Amino acid sequence: ARFTDYSLGFFQQTPIALILIGVGTVYIFFVMPRIIGETEVEEKSDSAESGRQYIIELRLRVGDALVGANTAAGFLPALSGMTLQIIERGGETFVPPFDDITLAPGDRLFVAATRKEISDALTSKDHPLSRQLLPLVPDIETDGDDETILAELVVAPGSRMAARAVHQTGFTHETGCFIIGVQRRRRMLRHELTENRLEAGDVLLVIGRQANIESLRDNRDTLLMEWSARELPRFEKAQPARLIFAGTVLSAATGFVPIVAASVAGATLMVVSGVLNVRQASRGFDLRIFLVVAAALAMSHALFVSGGAEFIATQLLYLFDGHAPAVILSSFFLLCAVITNILSNNATAVLFTPLAVNLADSLSVDPLAFILAVVFAANCSFATPIAYQTNLLVMTPGNYQFRDFLRAGTPLIILVWLTYSIVAPWYFGF
Repeated sequence: ARFTDYSLGFFQQTPIALILIGVGTVYIFFVMPRIIGETEVEEKSDSAESGRQYIIELRLRVGDALVGANTAAGFLPALSGMTLQIIERGGETFVPPFDDITLAPGDRLFVAATRKEISDALTSKDHPLSRQLLPLVPDIETDGDDETILAELVVAPGSRMAARAVHQTGFTHETGCFIIGVQRRRRMLRHELTENRLEAGDVLLVIGRQANIESLRDNRDTLLMEWSARELPRFEKAQPARLIFAGTVLSAATGFVPIVAASVAGATLMVVSGVLNVRQASRGFDLRIFLVVAAALAMSHALFVSGGAEFIATQLLYLFDGHAPAVILSSFFLLCAVITNILSNNATAVLFTPLAVNLADSLSVDPLAFILAVVFAANCSFATPIAYQTNLLVMTPGNYQFRDFLRAGTPLIILVWLTYSIVAPWYFGF
């Protein structure tokens, strides 16, 4: 009766919640990056493209964004992160260090950049590199479902392209793809890109439509490097994507529709509106996540239905019988936080809320202390990827492993537990 008559106000948990948020925020910003490493995700996902540099040639025309830009301390700020190697103006060649040179129409720039830097530049519609290179790709502005792809090729031994300058190969005419940059291991390219004579083993960075890139697999003159193809976003679909994403998040956050319905509707709209095609959307399904979710649901359902979870909870709490209310509250919180990383937070809340009220009654203390322990502990789903849906969502894109959640999430759970164990007895006066 006590349980059914008790109601929790909307803002009753706010004072303690603000304290927990403050402590957790400090940990997330200042401690967690040191545990998992700030560059760990980047190293996992971009190790193959982080170090190798390509030479790109840019020809400035009237109205280009780089016209009028000045070199500063030997660098060109407009091409942040890239290295300006040579500036050719008429018959004059400028080499580093560049001393206060103002770029003008007709200048030719030779820039060294990694694939990641080039890819990031091409995904920004207003970046000078994007404005220079994208118009050169055949049919880049045509409508259709075929997306723009960035890929790497190796000039094959015995290739007809070997010993020929880039413009003599007819590569763009034959394949529909455009050579953005060339990488040669033995030496830095010092001549006009289209005049450089290719050699077997040279790596070419090319851009083109999906169908054209796929057709390169049958090209005997080049070898398409496996896993090197990567899509570039379609700028014209950016605004619809933002609107669909915002609508999905808002409808789920406000409770207007269930989160599952909002997610399915949002994903469907992404495909129907042309932001993604079916093939792109299907690549978002990770088999590992489905297997983990299925196993976790089966385990949590078995624990819940069989009464195993309740048995574990009552037996462990029995060990602390006779201790001070503060000790029991702390133990209760920790147990709930551990269980929520095995079961879902909803199942944990359903399981522990009656126990919380019964414990408070037996100890003659404010039941709100134990109920809030369930509220906060059931949401301490930081230590396993199966603990909450968003953990699974970021697992694959972030290249996280199970141990990453354990390493970063366990200290956060301990920190929240200790904070609540100190603050709650003081706040509720026991």
